[in-house]
Amino acid sequence: MKYDVIVAGLGPAGATATYELSKKGFKVLALDKQKHPRYKPCGGGLTAKIEKILEPDFKSVVERTISKVNFTFKGTGDIRVVSDQPIVYMVMRNVFDSFLVEKAKAAGAEIHEQEKVTHVEEGKDSVIVMTEKDMYSSKLLIGADGVNGIIARSLGLKPKKKIAVLIEGEVEVKEKAFNKVCDEILFDFGSVPYGYGWIFPKADHLSLGVGGLKEMIKTPKPYYSQFLSDQYLLDDIESERKFGYTVPFFDGESEITTFRTMLTGDAAALVDPFLGEGIYYAIRSGQIAAEAAQGILTGNTTTAMYQERIAQEIYPEFQYARKIGMVFYTFPKFGYELLKHHPEFYEQIFGVVKGEVSYEQLWSKMKSKAGIEILAYLGLLKTRPLDVRETYDSIACQYDSYVSLWKNTMGKGVWKYFEGLLHKNIKDGARVLDAGTGTGETIKAILKNSNPSEVIGIDISKGMLKIAREKIKVKGVSFEIQDITALPYPDNSFDVVTCTWALETLKEPKKAVTEFLRVINKDGYVIYVFHSLPTDMTGKFYSYLTERMLKEKFELRFLTPKERPFHKCGRSSIASFAGGLATVVVLRKCCNVNDETAPCLIGGEKMLDIY
Repeated sequence: MKYDVIVAGLGPAGATATYELSKKGFKVLALDKQKHPRYKPCGGGLTAKIEKILEPDFKSVVERTISKVNFTFKGTGDIRVVSDQPIVYMVMRNVFDSFLVEKAKAAGAEIHEQEKVTHVEEGKDSVIVMTEKDMYSSKLLIGADGVNGIIARSLGLKPKKKIAVLIEGEVEVKEKAFNKVCDEILFDFGSVPYGYGWIFPKADHLSLGVGGLKEMIKTPKPYYSQFLSDQYLLDDIESERKFGYTVPFFDGESEITTFRTMLTGDAAALVDPFLGEGIYYAIRSGQIAAEAAQGILTGNTTTAMYQERIAQEIYPEFQYARKIGMVFYTFPKFGYELLKHHPEFYEQIFGVVKGEVSYEQLWSKMKSKAGIEILAYLGLLKTRPLDVRETYDSIACQYDSYVSLWKNTMGKGVWKYFEGLLHKNIKDGARVLDAGTGTGETIKAILKNSNPSEVIGIDISKGMLKIAREKIKVKGVSFEIQDITALPYPDNSFDVVTCTWALETLKEPKKAVTEFLRVINKDGYVIYVFHSLPTDMTGKFYSYLTERMLKEKFELRFLTPKERPFHKCGRSSIASFAGGLATVVVLRKCCNVNDETAPCLIGGEKMLDIY
C-alpha cells in the first residue's frame, strides 16, 4: 500500500509529525518497534516554552508544574530560585508519548506498533520502508527513530553529535524526603565530568540521575551512586528502577535530509547542548517536518525547506547553547559561581526556558561578567558569602585544620572539659542528636567517650556533612540536612543533644536551644559550647583578635551574656574558659532559656571559671 508519508518512530517528534499531517487529511503510516504506552528513560521535563507550540490539552498529562529550581555544586551550596510563572511541566514519557500517539490515531493516522523498521531505500519517485513484517511505500519519509535509528544509517546521514551516557532512576523515597524536594527541580554541577546530576519530582516519586559526555566518563554508574549519597537519599529509598541510555547532543550544523527523507528529534541530534533538553526540539522539528511535507506533497517546495527552517530556528540557538555548556561543564565550579553571584544569569535562564530570552542574549551577558568572575574564582578578588550555609560550604575542606589548631591552643581546656561531660552524661545505648555537626568532630568525640546506640548529626551545610560522612562510617551514625532552629523530631526523641560552636552563627540562639530542650526526654541532657564575649580586659583582647582573624572566613560572633541561652537552676551548669572566651552549658528538661530566672526545681546557678 502506498502512503503520502511514512513516519518511523513514535516518540514526541514522530507522533507530532503524524498528528499534524493526519489532521490535514494526508495518508500517513506511523511505525514503532514498541507498543505504547512504553517506558522511556528521560527526565520528562517540558520547558515552559512548550506552551507556545502545543495545544493546551497536553496539561492533562502533566504530573507537576514547577516554578522553583535549586542549583548546587557537588551536592553543596543550594541556590534556590523561584519564578513567578511556571518554568517546567513534569511528565512521565510513557504517558506523554502515548497521549501524543492517541491524538495521531484520532486524527486518522494508521499506526503500526511492535513493527521494527529494518531497512530503507530511496527511489526516484518513492521511499521503500522494510520492516520485520512487511514492506511499504510512500512519497516521503520522516525519520524519528532516535539516536541509533536505522533511517539515518540506511541513507548515509550522519548528524554531527556528541554522545552523552546517562543513568536514570525512577525512585520512590520516604514521605519526609519526598516532601522536601517535590516542588522544585535540582541541577547539580560537578557531580559528573562534563555533565550534571538532576532530580525531577513526579506525582509520587523522583526521576533522578546523572549524565555526561561518553568520552569523558565512560560509565556513569559510580557517579550515580555518589550523587544519591551527596543528596542524602540513599537511606530514604523505598524502591528504585535504574535505566541506562544515551543522548545525542548537537555538535554543529549537518545534513539531516535527503531528497525524500527528513530526520527529526534525536535522530537529527536536536538536543540542547547546555540544558540537555530534547522534548521541545523533538516536537518542534516534528512540526516543521510536517509543514515541509505538506509543501512538498502539494508541489510547492522540497526537503531543503526543512533543512533551512532548522538552520534558521534551531541551529543558531544551539551554537550559543554549546558555548555556554562548554563553560559550565568544562569549569563547573566557575559556572556555579556565576549563578551564585549574578542573579541575572538564572533569571535569563528562566527566560530561555520560557521562550522569552535567546541563548545569544544569555551568552552576551555571560561574556560581560566573565573577566571579573574569573579573577574572583581564582581568589584575586575578595568576595563575601551570601549566607551562613554558603560560608560553611565554601570553607568545608579547610575547616578541620582550623578546628585542630583551636583544639590544641586556646580551646584545649574547653574541649577536654566537654569530652568529660560526654563520658559522664551519655549512657550506654543512648540516642544522641548532634546539632550543627559540621565535619563530625563532635561525633568522633561522642564515640570516643561513650557507647550510644544511635547518633544523628545535622547541619545546614551540605559541604560540611559530606566531609563528615566520609570521615565517619560507623553503624548507628547517620547525617541529615536540617535547620537546628526548627527540628523535625517529636518531643522527647533523644537522650542527649550536643551542639558545639554553632549557636554563634544564629540570629536567635535561644530558639535553637529551646528546640533542643523540646526533643530531649525527661531525664535527658543538652550540652553545648559557644564563643562568648568576655567581660575582663584580657578576654576582651583575645576576642577582639580572634574576631579580626575569623570574621572574614566564618560567619560568627561572640554571644553576650544577654544573648547566651542559659537557665539558672540546680540542674544546670555553666563553665567559662580562656578568660570567658568559650562557654560550656549543661541544661535539663526543666530549663527555660527564654527566662533565665524562671522557677524550676532548685534555684541557684552553678558557675565554673576555668582558665
